[in-house]
Amino acid sequence: MSTLPPYSVRVSSRAKRLQLKVMPPGKVEVVVPKRVNLNSVPAFVAQHHHWLQRHLDKMAAVHVDEPLVPEIIHLPAIAEQWQVECHEGVRACVFSLGEMKLKLLASNEQHACSMLQGWLQRRAKQVLPPWLEQVSAEVGLEFNRVTIRAQRTRWGSCSSRKNINLNRALLFLSPAAVRYLLIHELCHTVHMNHSSRYWRLVASLMPEYKQMEAELRHAMAKIPRWALPDFG
Repeated sequence: MSTLPPYSVRVSSRAKRLQLKVMPPGKVEVVVPKRVNLNSVPAFVAQHHHWLQRHLDKMAAVHVDEPLVPEIIHLPAIAEQWQVECHEGVRACVFSLGEMKLKLLASNEQHACSMLQGWLQRRAKQVLPPWLEQVSAEVGLEFNRVTIRAQRTRWGSCSSRKNINLNRALLFLSPAAVRYLLIHELCHTVHMNHSSRYWRLVASLMPEYKQMEAELRHAMAKIPRWALPDFG
């Protein structure tokens, strides 16, 4: 048998079965239910080795020859295209919203990516909370507060206190997909599960939700490397 790829293990109280996740740019995570013996993980990974390798190959193809520091950044969610200039120098990031330009001064690519991530975080904080407030008012579902995060596996989440977390990488999705994700999380302020009642509520607010779900499932693999929480 060929060598298994490296993987991390995450114990989850919500998981009902062992799960394999392939996350960009090619990291493997095994999700283990709380009561499952961790000794069973290697055999589980080996059993799904061929599936795992296919998905790793697909993800590698997406990121092949992708420069770590881009010349252009596309943010489809808000119809923005930013030009990026990177020069050697003391760490600094200067941006012009009117001209859609980013000028980076960095000693290496890692520093440049860190600055781009900081910029992305700020842009998401400027855009996503007001968007959520607007959709909340439109659909009549209230939330408590919103936090913008860098998340590897989730586009968003909602707590029992109606606090919503949103992934800053939502800016790389289509506007329709972002709106659906906002509705998805707002519906969790009513039903903290994915029951049939929950999905009926979602469908009443966005009948085409299944199409949006499909887009979200495949979109994480297309996020550029520099925008990932653990880029490299």
